[in-house]
Amino acid sequence: YTRLYEATNNAAVDKHTYKHTTMGFFEDIVEMPNQYDFSIEFFKRFYRPEYCTIIVVGDVTAEKVNGLADKYFGKWKRGNHKTTIPVEPPQTETRYTHIKQEQFPPYLDLKFRGPAFSLDNNDYHALTILGQLMYSEKSDLYKQLVIAEQKVRSISGGIWPTRDPFLFSVSSSLKNSSDLPVVKKEILAAIDGFKSIEVDSVELNEVKQRLKYSFALGMDNPDAIANAVSLYVWVTGDPEALNKSYELFESVTPKDIQRVANKYLVESGMTIGTISPEDKPVLN
Repeated sequence: YTRLYEATNNAAVDKHTYKHTTMGFFEDIVEMPNQYDFSIEFFKRFYRPEYCTIIVVGDVTAEKVNGLADKYFGKWKRGNHKTTIPVEPPQTETRYTHIKQEQFPPYLDLKFRGPAFSLDNNDYHALTILGQLMYSEKSDLYKQLVIAEQKVRSISGGIWPTRDPFLFSVSSSLKNSSDLPVVKKEILAAIDGFKSIEVDSVELNEVKQRLKYSFALGMDNPDAIANAVSLYVWVTGDPEALNKSYELFESVTPKDIQRVANKYLVESGMTIGTISPEDKPVLN
């Protein structure tokens, strides 16, 4: 699965650094013994206070925390490196990547160009809800592929919050690779349904409530709270973004779901990744 994740990102992205994971490509790792000088330069560039956030959760006082932060980090000097991140060009046609692997469950991963996380619009939030509507055990697609036809073991996906535009995914584990084309067809048909028909407002509100209360119920220990806050600080630099984000979830309407489905879930912006025993799987 990790190999496919790396391969589909590589195929889907041309210029942006999201093309590879933080570790880099395998050949980068192999080359590490020859890149010691660059590793020192990398450390000097990025291991700086402007790239660091300290998050403290618990029964503490601001005075004590700030005092300890000043004691241990106060002499840490800011850097002056300016990073230039390439802008990813538009994708104009469907792309493909495949891993041949025998005696492994066949796998289908459809990735679409998606938006960056933003508090200026609710595109990310509408796509997150669309994913819940599409993949949950209550969804028509799940009932069809997993329960009725029993072609698929599981189906999942969604969009991860990122600073720059990245990918929305639909992933499914199949029982037989011969079903790859029909599963792909049925997933795309489900997506087309969201494009043409507005979702039921009652069902939409149920998803909103589930997202909000499942998140709230998970905030029952300092570690969970710190991780939640760190995610929003990572993408925005502002811990208050957490509350603003859930306000945007509440703002999503049936028309928003239809709008983002038509805007982002298009085949010209799709990358298909597969795992199967064949050299080249049949997808049509």
